[in-house]
Amino acid sequence: LSLRRVDSLGQVLRRRQNIQRKKYSVPRPNYLWHCDGHHKLIWWGIVIHGFIDGYCRTV
Repeated sequence: LSLRRVDSLGQVLRRRQNIQRKKYSVPRPNYLWHCDGHHKLIWWGIVIHGFIDGYCRTV
């Protein structure tokens, strides 16, 4: 809400931008892995990491 008051034009321009995704090919399974971490629960000693295979995109 406060960002809308301070920079309303910038907020509208950021919403219009599309995320440009690029296609890629991977020769075989286990060749490329994507990793993402979630640290919101670190106060309680919990950190979650997720890995996805880039070939078939399964967890």
